[in-house]
Amino acid sequence: MHSRTQKMTTWWALVLVLGIATGCGEDPIVTPDGGPGGDSGPTGDSGPRPDGGPTGDGNDSFATAETLTPGTTSMGAIATPGDVDYYTFTGTAGQWVAINTTANAEDDPAMIDTVITLYDSTMTQIAENDDAQPRASTDSELITRLPSAGTYYVKVQEWSTWAGEPDEGMASFRYELDITALAAGGAINVDAEGGDDLASAQDLNFGAVTGGQIGFVVGTSNDATDVDVYAFTVSAAMPLAQFTIMPAGTDGYGSTGQPAQLRITNAAGDDVIAQISTTTLTDIEPSLPAGDYLLWVDSPASTGANAFYVLKGFLSGDNPAEMSDPTNNLPATPEGIEFNAGAAPDSRVGFILARLGTADVDHFSIATTAGEVVNVFCGSLTSGSGVVGLTATVLDSTGTTTIGMATETATAPLAIEELAVPAAGTYIVRLTKASQSPTVSGDWVRCGIALAPPAPAP
Repeated sequence: MHSRTQKMTTWWALVLVLGIATGCGEDPIVTPDGGPGGDSGPTGDSGPRPDGGPTGDGNDSFATAETLTPGTTSMGAIATPGDVDYYTFTGTAGQWVAINTTANAEDDPAMIDTVITLYDSTMTQIAENDDAQPRASTDSELITRLPSAGTYYVKVQEWSTWAGEPDEGMASFRYELDITALAAGGAINVDAEGGDDLASAQDLNFGAVTGGQIGFVVGTSNDATDVDVYAFTVSAAMPLAQFTIMPAGTDGYGSTGQPAQLRITNAAGDDVIAQISTTTLTDIEPSLPAGDYLLWVDSPASTGANAFYVLKGFLSGDNPAEMSDPTNNLPATPEGIEFNAGAAPDSRVGFILARLGTADVDHFSIATTAGEVVNVFCGSLTSGSGVVGLTATVLDSTGTTTIGMATETATAPLAIEELAVPAAGTYIVRLTKASQSPTVSGDWVRCGIALAPPAPAP
């Protein structure tokens, strides 16, 4: 089997990618077809998977790099184990560029898994990407701001070579490489530096994709006082607003200064509904009533020579909302969760969007069958909510005996994995919190629950 599968270390890690995490804030609740930056990158290019051979495989070094013009496409292949391909293009200072591969949108382990690396004219690495984020496939993506005018190089290699695993490559390991100069328009939102307050907030534009809307936000951090403000609207049909910040640094998208935090407020700017520090978290994901909101991007204390940010925004549906509050405050009257077949073999999955107000406790019932273990994944603070110390506890049907529990930290959603229950039957999942942030009003909690046979032995 293709060595890419070594990226997944547990059976439930695969389930998380395929669906469970969509219920606990790790990934979009509804993933656009092809994924953001997958086979339909930020420019909307979505040509067919390459079905022809490379244009020539003499581009195995910087000196023999194949010349590309931004806006054109090259077809290539990692035709032999250990093969690497180099490309070169010319850019201008401050130019926004998207670099994408299209090769394996279906995440087939028997196909190529690309990694792309960007170098400046001195052949010094300035950015790199394995899989586009949020991850939808093994296709690669970089959205970056070129630091200076001149020559740039792009290296395409197989993940196995990049990761130091046994090299893989064959004639069928074909890919398409696109290098595109980005400009404001459509779903591409470029910071216009019109001001640092809500009065001059820049309207965000989104484009339609299957299951929701997507928008790309790129901007610069001029100094430590720079604050970029964007306005957007949420509909009742798509209450989930997710913004994911792309990684900085030479092993990320190349920025020398990541924003310090992201905030989402009401239109008046006086109610912070969601907030994350980008030093520890990447996604801000409030569930919002229909209306107008503001996204605030706060600059870092130190910006560096090429400080910029890249955000991917998604508007979509959310988990099924809690319907029995305050009745479900008691274990005797829990709210049932609907389960459907999951992506993993013989699994059943259910999702819930709960609200944990002041002194609130929520109970949800689940019914297991013989041989099933319980997996519970929940996120709140880690997606920007003001809920602090979220705890999920699995109880027996009377609500008196604890079988398992876990608590969310400041940097990681809670996870109860492979919990064996005494027998098939009804159990209760209780959600509680330690406190509410004094500065963040959001109190949403997203959970995904999976009932399935124990994971197979590695």
